[in-house]
Amino acid sequence: MAEIMLETDVFVMGGGLAGCFAAVQARENNADVILADKNYVGKTGCSHFARDYMVFNEDWGDDYETWMKQFTRIGEYLVDQHWVDVILRESYARYLDLISWGVPFYLKDERVGSPEPGVEPKRILCRPTKYRYTTLIAKYGIRNKMLLAREKIKSVGCKILDRVMITDIIKKNGRVAGVVGFDTVGGDFYRIKSKAVVIAGGGLGFRGAAYGIQFNTGDGLMAGYRAGAAVSSIELGQGMYVVKKCDSIVINGPVSEIGKKRDMVFNSEGEEFLRGFPHVPTNILWPLEVHHGRGPLYHQPYGLNRDDYKEELATYNKTAEGPWIKMLDRAGLDVFNERFEQYVQLKGNFYPGGLRVNTDCETNVPGLFAAGDASGTNYTGPNYAALGCGTASACVTGYRAGMNAAKYAMNPDHIEISETETARYRDQIFKPLERRGGFSPAFILRRLQETFFPYEIRMIMHDKRLRAALTMIEFFRDHFVPKQFAEGPHGLRLAHEVVNMLTGAEMMLRGAIYRTESRGWFYREDYPERDDENWLKWVMVGKDGDNMKIWAEPVPEEFHGDKTLPYTERYPLQYTTPDGKLPVNEDEYDYRGDRLTF
Repeated sequence: MAEIMLETDVFVMGGGLAGCFAAVQARENNADVILADKNYVGKTGCSHFARDYMVFNEDWGDDYETWMKQFTRIGEYLVDQHWVDVILRESYARYLDLISWGVPFYLKDERVGSPEPGVEPKRILCRPTKYRYTTLIAKYGIRNKMLLAREKIKSVGCKILDRVMITDIIKKNGRVAGVVGFDTVGGDFYRIKSKAVVIAGGGLGFRGAAYGIQFNTGDGLMAGYRAGAAVSSIELGQGMYVVKKCDSIVINGPVSEIGKKRDMVFNSEGEEFLRGFPHVPTNILWPLEVHHGRGPLYHQPYGLNRDDYKEELATYNKTAEGPWIKMLDRAGLDVFNERFEQYVQLKGNFYPGGLRVNTDCETNVPGLFAAGDASGTNYTGPNYAALGCGTASACVTGYRAGMNAAKYAMNPDHIEISETETARYRDQIFKPLERRGGFSPAFILRRLQETFFPYEIRMIMHDKRLRAALTMIEFFRDHFVPKQFAEGPHGLRLAHEVVNMLTGAEMMLRGAIYRTESRGWFYREDYPERDDENWLKWVMVGKDGDNMKIWAEPVPEEFHGDKTLPYTERYPLQYTTPDGKLPVNEDEYDYRGDRLTF
């Protein structure tokens, strides 16, 4: 195995939209840039599977106060409104950037192409309900948009390192000095000196069934944490509904959009328990229904003739949604005319938490920046506020992180990294390859999933169950990890991913124990109500020697909303009880106006 030494001004970890924007913007601000990803840049991360882009433009009739209200109310007042303001106001400029990169969108006449600047593309309005009021999304016109982003990175002169996994950030004199990692194919050791580092490696996942998250194992988050960066809101997490028979796919509107048929999910008693709106703000109601003994849960057939929608389905097949229908077909499911069982599985932590950053995307570690799902902007709170806001956030934070990292890198100070420091990281990285036996990454991951995935652990939570799970995670950390072995460079990658997932699971459990209330998706069975008096706070995690430190920082008073409102009006999402039923108001689900709603 060779040792490869590189040097750059700005190093970017992660090849999704956030990383691509960071790399391009840093390069356009005259910085030398290296971007690395443990996979192939252009076919990795959540961005590759994203279908929507939330774009705000007052010239198209969008009302700022209404959009802000949606974020703050659905985010249940844990939202950082400064960041929401930034993302809303800069989403249009980043949309124009995507078009300039060659990324097409759906046009109003249903064609796929590049909208002219200032001309509104086809935008879809989420069906107005008590959970959502507004926000409109543009839809990407092709599936391989990230390959276009890759070409943009190359065209501006950035260096790309495919299949290189970064494990640690090197610090010296309290500031970033570079990164270390290894080639996941050839096994070469990489030492990269850098004046600034942007973490854009995505969120924290645990290789669950939900579609499009298998790449994300919290590598950047944990590298930042080990370097001393504070992590925000990691306890919140989220889940996603998957189709049981496929076990790797979500249903999120393709068929309902085409046929203007709303999604209907019934419990075992034949009741539509979701008020007709099975989307992220109500995701916690799925495991609650199971917990109350009213599972399994079934999505009702759409009752459509598939042959009537051949043209629309052909168009969908070219976009990020195409695989969804194909995977259903391969499983032998006719969702047009047959019901199918669904369940919600924990994804991890993607949009709510990350490395805490200011609006320049700076962490508390000098020279370390974060963007996308790796950044703790708190722009959405415990519920996903609007379709497409994740990709908008990725583009906006990536742009800002790259620009400000380039400015930071203009500092002429030169920091040397000693061979002794490098050797310590190298020995630590390759240690699992030296063992001939012990516990494999696959074994440890399976035990982690068996402990962490049951709905009663990290969805319907209780102090006793959280502490029991934490005890097991600590055992895996202290007993399995030191005895972990790996076979070859790919096995070494799996070994480091497992360590990151274990650290992330410990963070999420400790944070969940610390927050003694329920709020949005975050539900504590032993504390089933919101506690505005004590918990309008962001939970923080930091490294304190060999231990995790947990503390809370208050949400600014001006973000608290109107506390005089009745509880059910202030918090439209109400939790079901063993005997409680939520009435359905059919008027909430009418299709309105000339916009397509779903």
